[in-house]
Amino acid sequence: MIDERFAVGIHQNSENKMVLPSILKRDEFLYVAFGTNVERCHISFDSDLQHTILLSENLYRALRIPYRGKAALLFHDKTVYIGPLIGIFTAGFTKSEVEPVKGRSLFFAKLLMMDLPLGGFCYLFGAHHIQWEDGSVKGLIFRNNSWEQITAPLPNVVYDRLPNRQAENANFLQATKKRLINEYQIPWFNPRFFNKWELYEALQQDESTANLLPYSVLEPNAKTIETMINQYQMIYLKPVDGSLGNGIVQLSKQTTNKIVAKSKEGQQIFSSATAFLDQYKQMDYLAQQGIERMKVDGQPADFRVHTNKNRNGNWTVTAIAVKIAKTGGCTTHMSSGGIVKTLSQINCHPQERLLILQKLTKTALTISCVLDQKITGLIGEIGIDLGIDLPGHVWVFEANSRPGRGIFTHPSLTSVSRLTNRRNFEYASYLTEQAIQYPEKMWQSEIHL
Repeated sequence: MIDERFAVGIHQNSENKMVLPSILKRDEFLYVAFGTNVERCHISFDSDLQHTILLSENLYRALRIPYRGKAALLFHDKTVYIGPLIGIFTAGFTKSEVEPVKGRSLFFAKLLMMDLPLGGFCYLFGAHHIQWEDGSVKGLIFRNNSWEQITAPLPNVVYDRLPNRQAENANFLQATKKRLINEYQIPWFNPRFFNKWELYEALQQDESTANLLPYSVLEPNAKTIETMINQYQMIYLKPVDGSLGNGIVQLSKQTTNKIVAKSKEGQQIFSSATAFLDQYKQMDYLAQQGIERMKVDGQPADFRVHTNKNRNGNWTVTAIAVKIAKTGGCTTHMSSGGIVKTLSQINCHPQERLLILQKLTKTALTISCVLDQKITGLIGEIGIDLGIDLPGHVWVFEANSRPGRGIFTHPSLTSVSRLTNRRNFEYASYLTEQAIQYPEKMWQSEIHL
């Protein structure tokens, strides 16, 4: 798309007409498109226009442009594309006019109020908002401190913000996703949550990331758990589809050889690994080698590194936060009492802090590229949990394709929170361009749901 934003206005007293600045003059363009709507029109050029494009009122309405805004332009195959039109897909809608998606309403309101870095339009929608008969969406926007329902075309690209795995696995939502991808060929990024074991196998298969992984076993029996504890002194059991630290248990041994199990709920003692497994009710889980991590303020700490694809579809590091376990805590998750600090707040020598930054950045970008190659679908952002042990080796503990936003409650991370959102919109613009200009390449190289 042209790297300039144009205000989209109405051309009075005309029909089926589009007027562009003379600097954009091109021959043989017959159509204008917005989202999945395409209309034939007469295109003319005006030297008095600089940063504005004008549409006849009937054309403006036919395209279903939902509000006055600024857009980028793309010229391809006799068509002028106005956009991008970005749909943010989620579930859990209510009938409330104040909080249409309950506690997540403020997050989405801030997203929708953002000044899109490359221009375009954005709305929030769910499966029930789609009007399949005419290819429109009765989506939600946030303007003048209130929610408003608008009618717009199906989007150029979908940013998936489904809240949990239960919603993701719902048949109705799966069917909607497949239809938009397969029938309409709409790029859909962040299409699913990662599975921890799938993640482990993907990283283990690449020599650039295999040495970053703590030794892990899927659904170990009691004997394997005992062996791992004896070898590593401490291990973690994690649900393969878990999040927010839920279901994680730290296992170690007392001098009496009994098993000590710590979780966010507290501590229990078991006579053996068999006795523990009799009580551990997770369906699918893995056991992971415990790593003695560097400490901050006397407590174990790890790092959340947020990566995003940018305007060119390349991975960038957008945020790094330090997560510190509470006293006696078994994980650094905020839901388990962990706290967040910035790198600059670590009490260490500036040169050491720089070395940590360089290690984390290099590792996170490597992991992002490997996962992008190994895992199907379009991935636009990843939240990666990294640890550094006492000798200085970096380990990867987890990675999430729809990372939580908890770290951004820290006042010093507000600006990078905006950067992560900005990058998602940049990537949406990139995908829109690719889908329009190189559809064969995009749909051949990507395996979609």
